[in-house]
Amino acid sequence: MMESKKKEAPIKGRGLFAVIRARGRTVLLLCGALLGLLLLLFGGGTDRKSTASDDEADVLATGSERLACYESALERELEALCEAVSGVSDATVMVSFESGYSVHYEKDGDGDPTVVGSGSYAEALYDTVKPPTVAGVGIVCRGGNDPVLCRTLTELVSTTLGIPSSRVFITGK
Repeated sequence: MMESKKKEAPIKGRGLFAVIRARGRTVLLLCGALLGLLLLLFGGGTDRKSTASDDEADVLATGSERLACYESALERELEALCEAVSGVSDATVMVSFESGYSVHYEKDGDGDPTVVGSGSYAEALYDTVKPPTVAGVGIVCRGGNDPVLCRTLTELVSTTLGIPSSRVFITGK
């Protein structure tokens, strides 16, 4: 009697290549599918999922931080400028703004903002970024009660910042 079952040939050699040679394309196909699945599961590289509200919060935080840095730098410069005037010392300056930075975008022929990229990578091109407009300045310093020094400082600050003298207030310590 003949046996109806076919005996499998023993696999010569050891390792993955020997199995692939013996079993053929099936094993290779299964290994490729497994590798693809692993890449899909672990290939992201980042754990943080970004949403639109997270991106907007980052932009707002960056804008407010930039505004605070600009404000403190402007106040330090004005303090140094005021203290450089004869008769003025120990100046403290506070600057207030009407709004934050303003961005002016490039326009196309129809008056719409010019966009570069497409889909989720589309960004509008901006032409200029203007610093915030100063709404007013308050200065407290030694010598600020003297009317001549007060007038001198008012003219100095209003000319330097390009604001009317009515937006500058000076008093003594």
